[in-house]
Amino acid sequence: MTFKLYNFIFYITMAAFGYFNIYFQDTGLDSFQIGLVNAIPRIFALLLMPFWGFLTDYFHENKKVLFITMIGTMTTVLLFPQTETFKYLMLLMFFYTLFQNPIIPLSDSLLLDYLGDDSSNYGKFRLWGSAGYMLSVSLLGYFLESTSSVNLFYVYAAVLVLSIFLLIFLPKSKREIEVLNPGDFKKIFKKKRLLYFLFFVFILQTAMNANYSYFPLYIVDHGGGEFLLGIALTFSSASEILAFFFSDKIIKNNKFSKIIAVISAGFIVRWLLLSFFPYNLMILLSQLLHSITFGLFFAVGVDYVDQISGEKFRATGQNIYAAVFMGVSAISGSLVGGKIYQVTGGERMYFFWALISAAAGTVYFLYLLRKERELKTNAD
Repeated sequence: MTFKLYNFIFYITMAAFGYFNIYFQDTGLDSFQIGLVNAIPRIFALLLMPFWGFLTDYFHENKKVLFITMIGTMTTVLLFPQTETFKYLMLLMFFYTLFQNPIIPLSDSLLLDYLGDDSSNYGKFRLWGSAGYMLSVSLLGYFLESTSSVNLFYVYAAVLVLSIFLLIFLPKSKREIEVLNPGDFKKIFKKKRLLYFLFFVFILQTAMNANYSYFPLYIVDHGGGEFLLGIALTFSSASEILAFFFSDKIIKNNKFSKIIAVISAGFIVRWLLLSFFPYNLMILLSQLLHSITFGLFFAVGVDYVDQISGEKFRATGQNIYAAVFMGVSAISGSLVGGKIYQVTGGERMYFFWALISAAAGTVYFLYLLRKERELKTNAD
């Protein structure tokens, strides 16, 4: 139960993060500058992200590393209200990304250690994070719209204090202490199955991270505000709870290729709806596809990467997965999406992502089908 409560509390910080770009817009940044603030600092921070996983797997000190990243994130968050200048916001986003990005994969690694061979049950624990996000995001949007967007940083810091307190009670890793040879870590980068999957993740998450960056602006451009954004994000988080709840059954009862086909279709339909029907009701309804494009996708990815990485390199594998899922793709999504949004507008940006998602989904699905046929032939 401690893991569930920890997820419930910590993911409220993700609700606060959803309003970062509203704050950046309020400080006077345009859409392309917002893209730069989200992208450029991450390039440098991501170079150090695998270090967190290596450090954890090498010394088996997951909780201590998590504590360091949370303290660093809280310190950075409290500095945001002290400046509104473009260059200092860039600097703060570097430190924010450096400390915040490893928190989720390190938390997931700790949970997977706890679950052991039952890693497919990950979604049953992760859904509590979605519940915390869902119950807080609309209230936070209403609060910020009624007061000031700068208050999101104080809420963020307060939630981190609670998360750090709960971290103390999380169980330690069940793994026996085994100091690895640093050279062994290169083995994980030689696994082709992992590399192909990560490339697929990169393409689809580039689109998703562009949506994260510019969906708030898309809402505002069509007459909405923080409260409507909060409602939309509530719809998406409510839908992902169902995906996390049933993810273990979906993983156990379906071929990986079939799951990937469904996920790809979810991305395509979601972006087409936003492109062709930019109306408040349709914008809200399109968020229900978040169940497939995030909830199912992330849960399946965590389990798949865990199987490939193995127990010894669990934290490293999850950090690499998170670096692609939430890091590298966020850079490309912010930069490419920002330019498209600035030049052509949100409707054409979403149509572009629909085409990209269709191409990536088709290619990867055909690759998986070929591999499944080869395995069946060899088995026969």
